[in-house]
Amino acid sequence: MANEHITKTVNNHFADIFKLADVQEHFANLNIELLRGRHIQDDSYYFYRLLSKYYAELKKYYEVFYNLFLDKKTFEGVTYFFLTFNEGSKGVLSSTSRHRDLTPTETIIAITLLQMYYEKYFDNIKEISFQNIKTKIKESEFSQLYKTVFFKNGSRDNFTPKEWANVMKNFKNVINDFEQLGWVDNVVQKGENNFSFTIKESIHRFQTMYEYEILNFEEFANNLNQSNYE
Repeated sequence: MANEHITKTVNNHFADIFKLADVQEHFANLNIELLRGRHIQDDSYYFYRLLSKYYAELKKYYEVFYNLFLDKKTFEGVTYFFLTFNEGSKGVLSSTSRHRDLTPTETIIAITLLQMYYEKYFDNIKEISFQNIKTKIKESEFSQLYKTVFFKNGSRDNFTPKEWANVMKNFKNVINDFEQLGWVDNVVQKGENNFSFTIKESIHRFQTMYEYEILNFEEFANNLNQSNYE
């Protein structure tokens, strides 16, 4: 009887919220996106407005009915919302695999994307192309590490179109997952050998989850390289 009373009380608490016109219009789609692992920031206007306006109520809703934590962070002046299991969880990679961590190679790719975000720090829109990624792999301070991670024989200076196509495929797979998470946007194919995308402020969530790997990037990449030869 006590549990039934608690359930009734909780349901009554949320009943008035879900009678509101803006909640009725947008919550169903918002709920789907959040449960898929998507991070919502201000470019998703209606979802963002709902989460901002009813944050306390929706936070309690997800805690009671899903045992999930509706969190929000602010980075570069932009607030974003997301669901998580706990503060340290890394298990939000994609809609079809919410519980797995990034593989070591995927982590290197993600760190590369984060670095490129900061390289465009003063740009209002952080647009990146695969041609930019190729330049970073070939010419950046970590060029040798990148070459060893992404190519079987990284000591070379030149690589075949087929090898670059494989690198592009690996990057695009991670970028597509990040698009599902709301960390990148506007993924556009530009011919057979190039594509572009925009990195959003919510990629900050990756930075908070993989802080150790980011701070120890060279060691992490070198360990990956050594394991490839064992």
